[in-house]
Amino acid sequence: MTRKLVLHFMIIILLTLALSETVLFWAVRHYFYDRVENTLQVHAQDSNSLYKKFNSKLVIHRWSNPLNEVMDSFKFSGTTLEIYDASGNMVDSSTNVIDPSKIELNASLFYNNEFAQVERLASTGEKVMAVYFPVHVRGKVYILRYLSSLIPVDHELRIILLASLLCGGAVALLVFVVSLKLAQSIATPMKQMIDVSSKMASGNFTIRMHEDYQDELGDLAKTLNSMADEIQKNERLQNTFISSISHDLLTPLTGIKGWSETMLMDEATTIDEFREGLTVISKESNRLTQLVGDLLDLSKLKQNTLTIHRERIRIDEVLKRSIRSIQMKAAAKNCRVVIQHDKKVVVDADANRMQQVLINLLANAIKFADAGTQIIASIDEDQTSIRISIKDWGVVIEQNEIPKLTDPFYQTKSNGRGSGLGLAISKNIIDLHGGTLSITSDLKSGTKVVITLPKAE
Repeated sequence: MTRKLVLHFMIIILLTLALSETVLFWAVRHYFYDRVENTLQVHAQDSNSLYKKFNSKLVIHRWSNPLNEVMDSFKFSGTTLEIYDASGNMVDSSTNVIDPSKIELNASLFYNNEFAQVERLASTGEKVMAVYFPVHVRGKVYILRYLSSLIPVDHELRIILLASLLCGGAVALLVFVVSLKLAQSIATPMKQMIDVSSKMASGNFTIRMHEDYQDELGDLAKTLNSMADEIQKNERLQNTFISSISHDLLTPLTGIKGWSETMLMDEATTIDEFREGLTVISKESNRLTQLVGDLLDLSKLKQNTLTIHRERIRIDEVLKRSIRSIQMKAAAKNCRVVIQHDKKVVVDADANRMQQVLINLLANAIKFADAGTQIIASIDEDQTSIRISIKDWGVVIEQNEIPKLTDPFYQTKSNGRGSGLGLAISKNIIDLHGGTLSITSDLKSGTKVVITLPKAE
């Protein structure tokens, strides 16, 4: 992975450097060549202005040949000046060497336009900047041809090119080192993540990734660790489920089996004992039915298949029916369930599911309340929501246990018999109604469960 990352980085950088070097070289070359061209053109223009002003009608005696006058007026140090007639024949040269061959002149020169181009001398092959400039001498058109050698310019360009290549090489080397470090900073944690995730895939969820990586890699490591924690949590939940459900199923089955065998095998069983046995069997069967129902509800909740049939209901009436359903259980413990702030309150909810929740909460309150105490149920409302609270005085739940009470199969240290499913199912049902379920507990105020539901519109 490191090699591929570095290779890709270097390809991009080298292409960028090559493009930058090419653009830089041509820009510098264009600048230097244009500078030579402009220098010659400006000199020719200035010389032509002076020539027209002072010498167009005046010929000094020693200048018997007018082209000598032109040559002296237009020559420029460091260049070769050649004069051509309109046919392209050389008529004079600053080197005094007349080339008999003709040259092809650009047509725009005869319309008083200047012209310049890079050429190579036929005799030596030397690269020169050639600037053509038309002048009028005694009614005739002559073409001045300035030739300036580009060898010094090309030498400077080669130096600049070499310096830029060296700088580019240094940049490429620096980028290589930086990209190598960067690639290692990406590849090393990725390799560690691949190794750890492979072990997780094989079932080892005790291993963890380092979370001290920066940016997205650190977030990915934290996500994978959280995933492993969640899987371990689910494994523990599964083990707890198997243990709890086995115990909860075995206990009533043991009672049913014991009493049924006693009634079948013991001929001396009295009518009272027979009735007692049937009562136990009936109660334990009801426990099994309740447990299986809870398991089915929990399964539907986990699969998001539990349906809520909303309708406009009187929640105060649902609360009263729920209290009547558990009155015998409360009386058996000498507890009394009372309603405070009894009022007509309407909500959009599933009446059967809300009664299931309230019966579960009331049954829990009776189970944990001290004998002979009151259990207070109340309903309050404001402009946007209604609150149903159930409060008892008895066993105090430790603060660190309260957030776990709605986890499936969780039971407090002080809990007696039970599946640990009631509160988990109740919370999910309330969530499906768009409400909340909260629990508080302390020695002074008792244990209080509050259901908050949105008010019917």
